[in-house]
Amino acid sequence: MMDIGKRVWAEIINRIYPNLPVSWERDMWQTGQFMRPSAFIEADLISEKMYTRQSVRIVEDVRLVFHYEYEQIDEQERGEPIPFDLAPFFMYLRQQRYCVASKQFKTMLVIEPPRTQEKSDRMEVMFQYSYLLHVPKSTATDRMKINDFYVEFNGKEVKR
Repeated sequence: MMDIGKRVWAEIINRIYPNLPVSWERDMWQTGQFMRPSAFIEADLISEKMYTRQSVRIVEDVRLVFHYEYEQIDEQERGEPIPFDLAPFFMYLRQQRYCVASKQFKTMLVIEPPRTQEKSDRMEVMFQYSYLLHVPKSTATDRMKINDFYVEFNGKEVKR
């Protein structure tokens, strides 16, 4: 369940860019073992609080890294990075009013406005978002019931 935020972001990115590979495996990303263009998702838990008796409110920071594709000069040499068009991504978030529902995971993300940081070969988009997770209600078979009651009467313990 800890990766549900990352999985929802992957679903959203695939909804907007169906052919873009998405990863959240940090080891592969740091070693540079990924295809270009691609997206990398990194999420950090900020808080986890009981919202109601049957739900937990999770607040996370996410960093989406969109890696640009390089233009190919010849087989050995690569040229300048080709900027990735993120306008459809931001337009989709605005159209959804920064409340995006996941069809696959039945979860709605409430997103704060994004911050962007452009690097030479990638664009980083940072958000803070929250969502509610359902906490299953314990059933009668899960709870232990007290069937025998003992009271003290005239100095003796009596079962009622």
